[in-house]
Amino acid sequence: MPNAKVLAGATRLDQCARALRDHWLVTEATWSDVVRQRFHERHLAPLESAVDSALNGIKAIAEVLDQVRRDCSDRSESL
Repeated sequence: MPNAKVLAGATRLDQCARALRDHWLVTEATWSDVVRQRFHERHLAPLESAVDSALNGIKAIAEVLDQVRRDCSDRSESL
């Protein structure tokens, strides 16, 4: 699969984001004040949204790269 590295990077990003989210949830048991809430709102919530957007973008790029490879392959076979 030509896009294996692209998709592997997306998978790694997703895994790291999930790990961060899981670790963050653990902190709630011992840290539940206004500062935690503010940190979440200012840093983690935007990060989650950015990661989701990045993953969607990476998947779209992988699809475009697949199409380009198919188109180029088709052209070279017809020459």
